[in-house]
Amino acid sequence: MKSPMMDDLADLDPARDLRAPGRPDDEALQAILGTARRATPIRRSARPAVLAGAAAAAVVAVAGVATVWWPGSQAAYASWTSVPATVAPDAMEADAQACGTVAHRITEGDDGPQVESVPISPVLAEQRGDYTYVLLTGDSAIGECLVTTQASGATDVVAGDAVLRSVPGEPGPRDVTTVQTGTASWSEGDTGDGALTSAYGRAGSDVASFALTTTSGERVEATVQDGWWAVWAPGEASLRPTAELTFTDGARAEVAVGR
Repeated sequence: MKSPMMDDLADLDPARDLRAPGRPDDEALQAILGTARRATPIRRSARPAVLAGAAAAAVVAVAGVATVWWPGSQAAYASWTSVPATVAPDAMEADAQACGTVAHRITEGDDGPQVESVPISPVLAEQRGDYTYVLLTGDSAIGECLVTTQASGATDVVAGDAVLRSVPGEPGPRDVTTVQTGTASWSEGDTGDGALTSAYGRAGSDVASFALTTTSGERVEATVQDGWWAVWAPGEASLRPTAELTFTDGARAEVAVGR
């Protein structure tokens, strides 16, 4: 027996006049059941399997050497060579213009923060395969840039970065200093071609050549030019932190270049 309150609540039910679903005399249900149906096959993309295969191949490749290669970076830097080629002065200037010859810093002025432009100019360039590395310096500013030449002849800036930091003076004749070494993060991401390790610094006047070794054991010659040295290799942390110097008199010395 329902109470008067329950009867009142039942009257408020907006579906009180609808038939219970599933009754044989439910015309709407019979219309749905009588509609012709067609099964559509579900197509699953094969892309995840391809990616899994590529990832597995990358793991196998990494397991064979100590250098870490990000997926795609090995192909991107496939033309890299352990011995650099000389870059002509006019080509170095052209590459520097493509990279940009101004670094910026923010200073505090009377009217608030001010953007100050610091000119930088190339002091060293080296070519390895299809890629040219340019080192630029200015008043308390240093820039790195990696460029490549397209089939059309246009210069394509792969990645670059200019930072504000103190620029060390030239060391003693048989000394070298390391300004920076490590993974060049500016070469990664959407615009870069993958991880690479770069290192650069100052070289004394008696330093004739400068060689490092990759973590996989390959000897890499650095470029020594106008009191500077620089080197880069594909992969993250791919250079060992020691270098072999050869002086103009033929003597040799091993130095640490880690920082």
